[in-house]
Amino acid sequence: CSSDLLRDAIDPADGRIHTTYRQSGAATGRLASDSPNLQNIPVRSEEGRQVRKAFHAPPGHVLLCADYSQIELRVLAHLSEDAGLLDAFHRGLDIHAAVAAQVFGGRAEDVSRDQRNQAKTINFGIIYGISAWGLARRVGDLNYDGALALISDYKRRFPGIDRFLQACIRQATDHGYVTTILGRRRNIPEIHSTNGNTRGLGERLAINSVIQGSAADLIKLAMVNLHRRIVAGNLPMRLLLQIHDELVLEVPDGDAPAMAEVVREEMERAMALRVPLVADVGTGRDWMTAK
Repeated sequence: CSSDLLRDAIDPADGRIHTTYRQSGAATGRLASDSPNLQNIPVRSEEGRQVRKAFHAPPGHVLLCADYSQIELRVLAHLSEDAGLLDAFHRGLDIHAAVAAQVFGGRAEDVSRDQRNQAKTINFGIIYGISAWGLARRVGDLNYDGALALISDYKRRFPGIDRFLQACIRQATDHGYVTTILGRRRNIPEIHSTNGNTRGLGERLAINSVIQGSAADLIKLAMVNLHRRIVAGNLPMRLLLQIHDELVLEVPDGDAPAMAEVVREEMERAMALRVPLVADVGTGRDWMTAK
């Protein structure tokens, strides 16, 4: 989404950019944004940060950004019921350091940056059904055999996760579809392919669809509950954007602290999971500062 396209998308009637959200735009159940796509503005690059600075609140208002902390890993912990992962979240540990400590041995506070980064890559890779080849490509100085051993150690230390992954694949194989936490289905025809690569894709889709799809269920539920509370209480805030696990709202300056707590409450109690839900909330004059 280039800055030129965004400039062209400004509505002269109100000086705002209006995106279109589509319920069926993503197979996992995530909302999809287009014309223009406001979910695709990067936050890690300098260009992306400058673009986000261009989105600012009107006079007397601030933007309020709230996003779930490690939501897909929390969903994974809930669905897998893995004791180690549940314990790490309940203790409020740095989840990547905690996983690294389990896989490599030792204490979480003693793991090296490289070990934490490897654990982080596995944690997020598990959500997408990462293979040893895929892990080796993503982690520097790690060959195929090392990646295979790392994944094997991970699965041994967190057996509940592997049981859950296999259950996702088994559901897709037996029924041709998988279901999210709220029962929404996604058909996985690739799982029955005679082509090994296509079948492997089906297995990855089965895993990802359950985890990412359940996270999508959660943020949608939070949005609906928050909207109802805004309407019922005539609260001074407007929900502007949803970027997967993040909500962006507009609130008057003086009401920002109270409205931040409302948003946090609705996001953190949207579902009762086996681990606590945590929403990080920030405010600022522009999108970059608020984030």
